[in-house]
Amino acid sequence: MSGLKGNLGKLRELERGLRDLPRTLAIKVAARSASAITDLARATFAAGENAYGDPWESGAHGERVSLHRSGKLAAGVAYIAIGTKLRAKLGPSYAKYQIGKRPVFPRAGAHLPIAYVGTLRAKAGEIIRADLRGAG
Repeated sequence: MSGLKGNLGKLRELERGLRDLPRTLAIKVAARSASAITDLARATFAAGENAYGDPWESGAHGERVSLHRSGKLAAGVAYIAIGTKLRAKLGPSYAKYQIGKRPVFPRAGAHLPIAYVGTLRAKAGEIIRADLRGAG
């Protein structure tokens, strides 16, 4: 066996890289999906719907609520990537009072909207294909 030569350090480095691959890809998917998911959230917000396409609760007199008076609430709707996760960001401090009756984002623990899942799948496919080609 003394005739075997190789760099054990490189082998261990490769092993660590393979072990970390799913997390590395997940971080890339989150980072590259944030703006596309934000666009979906802003579109449903503009339509006066929750993330699943259901209309928001009506106003006190039965009127349709838009939440577009100043534009600050709409501009604040966004997703940001933190590691492997996407975090919902609302913007102005008063936003928390509106999302109870008129949710903008999927509820915590609820299934993701179909459009969100499709976007994540598409981005994951792009990233994995690029990674396999070595363009990472």
